[in-house]
Amino acid sequence: MKFIPYARQCIEEDDIAAVASVLRSDYLTSGPAVDAFEAALSERLNGAEIISCSSGTAALHLAVLALGLGPGEAAVVPATTFLATANAVRYAGAEVIFCDVDPGNGLITAATFAAALAANRDKRIRAVLPVHLAGQPADPAGIAAIARRENLAVIEDASHALGTFYSGENESEAIPVGASVHAEMAVFSFHPIKAIACGEGGAVTTRDKDLAHRLRGFRNHGMTRDAAEFQNPDLALDRNGSPNPWYYEMSEPGYNYRLS
Repeated sequence: MKFIPYARQCIEEDDIAAVASVLRSDYLTSGPAVDAFEAALSERLNGAEIISCSSGTAALHLAVLALGLGPGEAAVVPATTFLATANAVRYAGAEVIFCDVDPGNGLITAATFAAALAANRDKRIRAVLPVHLAGQPADPAGIAAIARRENLAVIEDASHALGTFYSGENESEAIPVGASVHAEMAVFSFHPIKAIACGEGGAVTTRDKDLAHRLRGFRNHGMTRDAAEFQNPDLALDRNGSPNPWYYEMSEPGYNYRLS
């Protein structure tokens, strides 16, 4: 018997040619193909900063790290989502508060979010991670309004929602899901079951330059080669004040989360 598959990627000859081109180039990671991909995605998301990474799960982890979420704190996650959304919160040592969803579409709503907050006033809640399930926008503006009132950060899980839109204040305005207009950060996945595939891959989007800087640092081992950020000039600089070759510093632990 033949069943409709859960998912099946569409790989065509131009995809194969693009991969072959990279294999013949000088870079297999962190090269110009990645830069071009980030630039193209930024253009689709109205100029948001793009930090590509090795998976959607890595993107979620980077986002909670950049936020500084940690032990003794909590984040609200919709009860209907893939386990990675909640796991990212646990990676940071924080508690997960599961939030009810609309039974008709599986989405967190402003009302269910508010109810979860009201039922957990004894916890130090720092963030909410609304999920745009199956590409359906989960009321970004309504959820953001509550989050702002409660001084919470919003990390949108847009793993399913690349290429979808929702209405802005002016109903004729179409805002790309994941453009971080109503969130500090949003994340995408480029796993083969998603709209586009990198084999494995992901990205974090933000409009906050400081968050983007932290995200890029965490993505690459927490290391920097920027002389303006060096903390140990005796080791970093030669007698003429120039950075020593191959010198780098690590201000805090990071991860190898680069996109191939």
